[in-house]
Amino acid sequence: MKPYLFVLLLLSAGLSASAQFTLSGRVRHFSGQQKVDVNLPSIFGYHNENTVSVPLSNTGEFRITLPADSIRFATLIYRRTHYTLLLEPGGNLEVEFDENANGIRFTGGSAADVCRLMQDIGMDKIPFFWENDSLGALPAAEVRTAVMAPWFGEFAHQAQTIRSSSISKSLQNILIAENFYRHFNYLNDFITTNIPDRKTVNELIATLYDTIPITPKSPHPGPQYWTFTDKYIRNLEIRAFIRVKAENIPASAPIPWFGISLDSANVIVNRYGKPYWRWIGTMHNFPADVAESYNWQQIQNQFSDRDVSQALPLAEAFRQRFPKSRFLPALKKMETALRDSLAVNRKNKNISIVEDYEQVQSIYDVVKKLNGKVVYLDMWGTWCGPCKEEIRHLPALRASLAGKDVVFLFLDVDDDNKDASWKDFIRANGMEGLHLRMSRKTVAPIWKEILANHPDKSESYPQYFLFDKSGKLAIAKALRPSDGPALTQQIESLLMP
Repeated sequence: MKPYLFVLLLLSAGLSASAQFTLSGRVRHFSGQQKVDVNLPSIFGYHNENTVSVPLSNTGEFRITLPADSIRFATLIYRRTHYTLLLEPGGNLEVEFDENANGIRFTGGSAADVCRLMQDIGMDKIPFFWENDSLGALPAAEVRTAVMAPWFGEFAHQAQTIRSSSISKSLQNILIAENFYRHFNYLNDFITTNIPDRKTVNELIATLYDTIPITPKSPHPGPQYWTFTDKYIRNLEIRAFIRVKAENIPASAPIPWFGISLDSANVIVNRYGKPYWRWIGTMHNFPADVAESYNWQQIQNQFSDRDVSQALPLAEAFRQRFPKSRFLPALKKMETALRDSLAVNRKNKNISIVEDYEQVQSIYDVVKKLNGKVVYLDMWGTWCGPCKEEIRHLPALRASLAGKDVVFLFLDVDDDNKDASWKDFIRANGMEGLHLRMSRKTVAPIWKEILANHPDKSESYPQYFLFDKSGKLAIAKALRPSDGPALTQQIESLLMP
């Protein structure tokens, strides 16, 4: 069972009725084809591990109890559309979908008014500036006029609508705060991804962050606030290194906002990864309670990835800094599960490493030894977020090909000093198959040979390649594990005589 979901179920099982929220409703004209899901973020971020599938009856009716020991936001998903919900302890909500129509109806329950209000003001709508690429080419002054001013003007109008509603003052404050951070986050993403001119980006981002304190605007901060804290610490990283360069700060001198030298930062990142570096930044810049919750989410992310080299050191630092944290019982369970998985898979003979992999010059040197098998090559890295996401789909893919002549070959691209952590990673994740590792330098000839006859020479990660039973490269840039049945079909086409 995945760690987030395990913790979620563990919590809900032991909660009293006053610490739960009941969601019920129905899907009209139910065909049995659609599903309803609820995502309950631990702190922030949309993680599949936090998604609960809602059981539906044959007539499309449902009722589920969700953990809510305090006010929290959740996301209801139907037909790939997301609806933000606000859950209160002891509360309830009744909703209705229709397979023949779009949208959602809030038909009853204590949370109906506040959830309906969020839909009315458009808290789940995409901002106007995401639909106009030309706005990213404007100079800073015009971005302020054409994007920032109307965007925050919309927020002011929505805040006024919330204030004039019938929901309680405390709920009004929570919604206004969450909506403010939503506006900030969307604007931050637009500036950093849609504006190509770095000078304009730095100018606008500095304007944004210099006016907003890290302290939350609400006693019940939601996922949008915690997303803001994540962007805040990442922005501090960028600004810190801009200052290091501009002021010629020596590598042995403290980095602004982080309090450690560049030399020390490089050692920490190489040994423990960027999450530990951000841990240091939050300890220097966040209030203790904000740092605690923010870093708890970072720790869960590392445990979800089963990244032993990053998860365990961060967990130990968290335990020492927050010895009375309410998150420690769940942390202990996750640590135990990770260590158990690592121990079990150290004995797993289906996880094997290519002998003398350091000497491999050509991927065909490995593939030819697998004659008579279809080989699915995965080019990946332990540092690669999308690679880790694809790894989650491997068990289902492997099950769909059980008993068939298919070999999973994994080529990890990591520096030599990551050798031990790479081996821990593949074992902790139960990555059954054949493995080898190369550095960015030594993998260069591999890329050249597998892309030699392909028009797309991009060497991005992850990428996948299929070799037929004779050892010939049959499909370059094959489908991904997340493509599910389509990839299974692609592989099976090479199994046919």
